[in-house]
Amino acid sequence: MTARQVFEYALIEQNKQKAPSLLLEDYNYFINKVINQAINKLYNLYDINQQKSDDLRVLKSTAVLMPDITGNLQFTGSDLLSKTYEVDLPDDYLHILNCIVEYDVVKNFKCYNAGDKVQFGAKRLTSDMFSQVINNYYMRPSYKNPYFFLNNINISNNYPTIDNQVDIDYLNSQNVEKISGNRYGNKYKVRLEIRYGKDDSLFALNKIYVDYLKTPQFIRLTQDQIDEVEDTSQVLEFPDYVCQEIVNDLVKVLLENASDPRLQTNIPINQSIATPQQESGRK
Repeated sequence: MTARQVFEYALIEQNKQKAPSLLLEDYNYFINKVINQAINKLYNLYDINQQKSDDLRVLKSTAVLMPDITGNLQFTGSDLLSKTYEVDLPDDYLHILNCIVEYDVVKNFKCYNAGDKVQFGAKRLTSDMFSQVINNYYMRPSYKNPYFFLNNINISNNYPTIDNQVDIDYLNSQNVEKISGNRYGNKYKVRLEIRYGKDDSLFALNKIYVDYLKTPQFIRLTQDQIDEVEDTSQVLEFPDYVCQEIVNDLVKVLLENASDPRLQTNIPINQSIATPQQESGRK
């Protein structure tokens, strides 16, 4: 399904295909808004069943990242974070799905031989959780129990807003206009930390495997693309049945924006199959 088809289908749903009242600049705003809303809703139910996984399969990606130790940050007075490893996530990062760390075994230890490579799954770490697990023997960070944490470190006490964020230059120019097809997820690179204790003398972190959702492509429709007989507009990357859901959500937003009374009947008529959680809530 193309961007022009979505535009035309939305007009058909509103019975305004012959006298469109939707400005193109409004459409470009609403379609990107609706796509991001749909992704956020699906992410909350991701992997609950095969359909939800298929809905976002085009955005799923895997990255193999090479971490650096945070020794250059010079934590004074404490070695609590001295063995924290950091890495920049891909520029198109939107939401993380899982994280697996790979160690190089430095020397023989228990059942591990020197030179082996071992993998462990990293758990998500929250800010309030870290203060509780550091002294908990069963939950504290270790090579068997690593944590991943999205964080930015303040590098100036005098200017607290200065941190280690790095700008992402998508266009390599001063032009701020978004280009259709590009993925604009973040202004800065997203920094991921791996924390597995203060001792990395036996298990040296080698690689980080991250499954994540990519930022959706930016949709932009022009007047020339509408006026042309042949449809040369951008093709949406989602499966057709997901595009139909996007059209339904787009029409709801347009009807609400125009204060159209048809909004009350449009929602129940275009209601999709409920998720298991919604069904259980009704019961």
